[in-house]
Amino acid sequence: MKKQITILAILLLFAAVYSCKRDKTTEDPPAQTDNYTSTANFFAVNATPMQTYTFDAATGGVFTTAKGTVITVPANAFKTQTGGAVTGNVTIQFKDVYKKSDMVLNNLTTHCRNVGPMKSAGMFYIKAMQGANVVGMAPSKNITVAMPVNGVPIDAQMLPFVLKTDTVPPVWDFSPVDSVVIPVDTGDWLSTSYMYHFYNNSTNNLGNWNNNDNATYFSAYSKSNITLNPLDNITDFGTQLYLVFTGVNSIIYMHYLAPNFPYNYAPIGLPCTAVAVGVKDGKLYSSFTPITISSNLTVNFSLSETTTDEFKTQLLALL
Repeated sequence: MKKQITILAILLLFAAVYSCKRDKTTEDPPAQTDNYTSTANFFAVNATPMQTYTFDAATGGVFTTAKGTVITVPANAFKTQTGGAVTGNVTIQFKDVYKKSDMVLNNLTTHCRNVGPMKSAGMFYIKAMQGANVVGMAPSKNITVAMPVNGVPIDAQMLPFVLKTDTVPPVWDFSPVDSVVIPVDTGDWLSTSYMYHFYNNSTNNLGNWNNNDNATYFSAYSKSNITLNPLDNITDFGTQLYLVFTGVNSIIYMHYLAPNFPYNYAPIGLPCTAVAVGVKDGKLYSSFTPITISSNLTVNFSLSETTTDEFKTQLLALL
C-alpha cells in the first residue's frame, strides 16, 4: 500500500510539473529572435517582394498589383540589346511602394539631385527580362503604369522622376525624366483615381525606380544644413539613416560622410524623425529621434537593440 501511495505521489508531482511547463509555454511564447548577417541583409529580407508577370511578347498584357497599380504592356513592345524584335515569353519584374514606411524598408529616398526633398505620390521599380537578358522598349512603344492616387487630393505639380539603381555605380538621387537620362518619359493625370506614368526607355536598360513627385512642394521653405551625429561606431552596425518628414509623403536617405550624416537641403521649420537602423552580432538596432529643423542644426543619435516587429511598428506610427 505504501509503495502504491509513493508511486501515486510521483505521478502527481510529474503531472504538476508538466502542467506548469505547458501553461508557461502557452501564456509566455518565446520572444521573436531576429538574426541578420548585416544591415544589407535586413533590407533584403524586409523589402517589398519582387512581383513577376510573364506573358507572350507578341500579345502583351495588362496586370494589376495587390496595391492597385495597373501595368499595361502593348503587343510587340520589346527589342533585344542588339535591336532585334523580341519573340516568345517576357517577364516583367515589378515593385510598387506608396507609404513612407515602405520607402524606408526599400532603402529609398525622395531627394532630387541639386534640388532637395520632394513630395511623393508613390514609386515603382520595373525591369523587363527574357531569360537572363534585359530587354528594352521597341521604337514608339510604351509601358503604361497607372498609379492609384490612394484617396489623397490630386496634386497637379506631380511629375515623373527616375532613380538609376541598375547603373554601375548606382545613382541614389532621383532625376527628372525630361533630362538627358531618359528624355521620353512623360506623366499626366487620367482621373481622380489614377495618375498615369507613361514609361518608355529607349536606352535598352529597363531596371530603375520611378517616382511621381512634386519637386516644388518644399520651395516655400528656406534650406539649411543639418548634421546627424552617431554616438555609435557605424562600422560596427552598418548604420543607415533617414529623415522621415511629418505630415508629407517624403523621406531622405542620409549619406554618410565620416564622421557624420550631413544634409544640405533641410527645410527650416519642418518637423521630421531621424530613423536609424543597423545590425550588430546578428541583432537589430534602431533609433527614432524627433527633430524640428533649424538653421545649421546638429543632432546626436544612438542605437538601441530592437526587433523587426518593434521597428516596423514604430515606423508605421510616423504619419
